[in-house]
Amino acid sequence: MNETETSEVRTPVERTPVEHTPAEHTPVVRKRLFSLLAFVVILALSFITVAVPESYAQQAKTPDAKQYSQLLQNIFQFILQNYVEEPDPTKLYQGAVKGMLDSLGDPYSAFLDEDMMSDLMSDTTGTYGGVGLYISKQTTVPTEDTPRYIEVVSPIEDTPAWKEGIRSGDLITKIDGEDTSPLSVDKASAKIRGEAGTTVTLTFKRGNYEFEVTFTRSKIEIPAIKNAIITTASGNIGYIRIVEWNPNTPVRMKAVLQDMHAQGIDRWIIDVRSNPGGLLSSVVDVSDLFLSSGVIVSTKGRTISENYEYKAKPDLAIPATDRIIVMTNQGSASASEIFAGAMKDTKRALLLGQKTYGKGSVQQIFPLDKAGFKLTMARYYTPSGVNIDKVGIEPDIKVPEPELSDKELAEVQRLYDAGDIARFLLKNPTPSVEQRKQFAAELAQKYTVPALILEKLVRDESERSQPARIYDLEYDVQLQKALDLIESQDFLNQLESAKTLADLKKSTN
Repeated sequence: MNETETSEVRTPVERTPVEHTPAEHTPVVRKRLFSLLAFVVILALSFITVAVPESYAQQAKTPDAKQYSQLLQNIFQFILQNYVEEPDPTKLYQGAVKGMLDSLGDPYSAFLDEDMMSDLMSDTTGTYGGVGLYISKQTTVPTEDTPRYIEVVSPIEDTPAWKEGIRSGDLITKIDGEDTSPLSVDKASAKIRGEAGTTVTLTFKRGNYEFEVTFTRSKIEIPAIKNAIITTASGNIGYIRIVEWNPNTPVRMKAVLQDMHAQGIDRWIIDVRSNPGGLLSSVVDVSDLFLSSGVIVSTKGRTISENYEYKAKPDLAIPATDRIIVMTNQGSASASEIFAGAMKDTKRALLLGQKTYGKGSVQQIFPLDKAGFKLTMARYYTPSGVNIDKVGIEPDIKVPEPELSDKELAEVQRLYDAGDIARFLLKNPTPSVEQRKQFAAELAQKYTVPALILEKLVRDESERSQPARIYDLEYDVQLQKALDLIESQDFLNQLESAKTLADLKKSTN
């Protein structure tokens, strides 16, 4: 989830019932050094629909359920009438709901107080106040030595967290000094968010390296997509980065595809790296722009109403013969995984990059007056019938992103603490490429950090106050590989030989 959490209001899309089956000014160096993308808002990565709990009540009435329901009512009345001080019935009621949801052990099912509910229902506007982080709760089993902290799924670019270099996989261990291990994603989100201009201090853990950052909250505005045409020796390639799956994404995507196609673009790189998800309806409609038939995604739950197949319609936004590469990483989750899975299973695109996050469940929001709760109601399945929850999707072409070791991170922190880059930029506010390279070579003599990384650090610091680059051909090794592949004669052979997720699952069993 994020300082926000995505919500899903189902809109009319083609769906076919299927068989019912049971069932988050001294920067600490934390830049994702070779990534074009590093986004962060604080979302608990979920597809959500709004519903009314009464509509499901009859389906849950087993004899045991009735017995427990009556017992709960009796306890509620007994506490109201006999507690030494007059209790607030609303707090009792909400506490009972929270306790039931907490007992499920599901980080995506939780009680939402009035503030959380208001924040959640407004998140799809793409604007809120915070530091710019998408967050989730670690899924590991907690122990005394390894508690479950709040995990950064991805930062949102051009936000305070992105500018401080917070990365996917960083753990938030404290919020203003408070331990996050007992906190739900929603509680953590509420503490991180706030009015623009106020501050919040987060303590992070990256591997064995711990650091603290005090952020000044700002108004976070999230664009649906960013796009550009990349010119190479062999011609032009359309680059589209999906930043968020919101109601505007399908309309914006269709317009960009049509505009670029009119300019002669027939090779595409669709980038969903560090995109933690959003609206189910949004990803279905975007996928439908590339697919002309078959299942895009299906959802399956214990209730018949949660079993659907979302199918592609015949019209295409671009020709079926156009080449497409979808770029993923460990920050690609939920809706981004639905898109990647649909494009892979239908052999419409090659996936390139790193394994995705692994969030394959669907939530609904149930209003309770001004409060509410969200409950996991279904899991989603790719066109070949695979659910990737807690597993993720392996790309067809694996291209790891260079990472800094703990020792190198400590060295970079020492570099920032010494102020070498800040002094260099005071003398050279807009350094040339040659000046950056020369200064990085000098720094490499003092710090045990690769010169290429030092070059990027200097460049990023010099551009800190500028809008983020749409793409980065200098240091983004994954994008460089994608460009090489989409231009190669071997692209079609690799696409044809790529395995569906079902085939891959069979081969590993």
